[in-house]
Amino acid sequence: MKAQKKARQVTEMAALLANPMRVAIVEALRDGPRIVGDLVEELGEAQATVSKQIAILREAGVLRCRPEGRCREYALASADVAAAAIDALHALGRDAVARAAECRARRAARLAD
Repeated sequence: MKAQKKARQVTEMAALLANPMRVAIVEALRDGPRIVGDLVEELGEAQATVSKQIAILREAGVLRCRPEGRCREYALASADVAAAAIDALHALGRDAVARAAECRARRAARLAD
């Protein structure tokens, strides 16, 4: 049962980070806390879009919020954990792209023979 729970947690985190906007928000917050307006400007997305994804990340416990005057400042709840997850996914993505290129090259070589 414990293995299934861990697998479910990993799957849920992967699903959470499967959204490009959420990954972009996490990446932006690696450099430190930001208010929504700064994220909107940096990411070039509508405020409603950024706010919706922030809410999802907050509910999942990835982000923390601190009131800053009339604004709310968002930061990674655990910068080390979030950074490690993003770095691991980047590495997996690079490996997958490399493997896919190798497969395409082998297939093209077989077809050429």
